[in-house]
Amino acid sequence: MPFCTVCKQFADYEYDITLSNGNHLHSSCLTQLQMRADEIEVVVRQQSAQLILSLFAQTEVADGEVASEDEVKKLSSELTKIKNTLTAIYDFLPSWPPDWNERKRYLVQQNGSICFSCEEECDVYLIHEIDLCEGGTNELDNLELICKPCHESMYGKSDNFANFTLNPSQSEFAPQVKDIQSAINNNHSIRFDYKKPNAKTWMTRVVVPDRLFNIPNSRDSGQTLCVEGFCELRQDIRVFALERMQDLEVIDY
Repeated sequence: MPFCTVCKQFADYEYDITLSNGNHLHSSCLTQLQMRADEIEVVVRQQSAQLILSLFAQTEVADGEVASEDEVKKLSSELTKIKNTLTAIYDFLPSWPPDWNERKRYLVQQNGSICFSCEEECDVYLIHEIDLCEGGTNELDNLELICKPCHESMYGKSDNFANFTLNPSQSEFAPQVKDIQSAINNNHSIRFDYKKPNAKTWMTRVVVPDRLFNIPNSRDSGQTLCVEGFCELRQDIRVFALERMQDLEVIDY
């Protein structure tokens, strides 16, 4: 039986996260790390804001309202460790990581906004050199910056750079796509029943969708239409194939 890479306790194959490097992770452990990082960042921001304010105005702050300098140093050290742990986890998530934009900013800072293909400085987007569905990871050495024209010349037009449109062969999914796109535009959730390829039963999922996109099929030359979003059951960003979904509805909490 596998164990969680964070808490070192046993993990469940079905209900927890399997990373692409073979490790496992309790979704609850990931959520706790993310929440703790958010809590610390709030405290550090409050202390920084108060320090800046004190430079311009003589203000008195009640004891306990703002963390002391020593407390902030300890919290900052804890935050660094948590972020390092999260980065190591995000490297091998089987989906796009929550810090995707941070990874792009890092590569731009290191190399400039240079397209890896045409080597021109321009507006660039971040992509995987080896796709996740083909065994790639989110590690920095598997990420590349590319401009829209070069991406389209190599892979054809893609929803990575524009609004999603269906291929003719995907017309059967038009009603679901319309509902999902509406949920994305209005920040609503979707509820649907989902069945994994080897599963015998359907499971109800509630997801906050982020985007629709196509994944190249490994078995043929076609593409699988998918939706990516935050899954309440897994407490993580997950990808779902529309062909394995049924009874989809948009819900507004």
